[in-house]
Amino acid sequence: MGLALDEPTDNDVVEEVNGIQVAFDKAIHGQTNDMALDYQETQDGGGLVMTGNESDCC
Repeated sequence: MGLALDEPTDNDVVEEVNGIQVAFDKAIHGQTNDMALDYQETQDGGGLVMTGNESDCC
């Protein structure tokens, strides 16, 4: 899984996460329960990440 700053498509489910509208592909939407949108700094730079699942996706 990855994050992208794209417009939603007909194959997406749009919902609000931490006050921000996020589009999830319908195929993975069931795996996104209890996830939060966060900003994270690493040695490679900063960026948005989804946290809260057994494995974070960036």
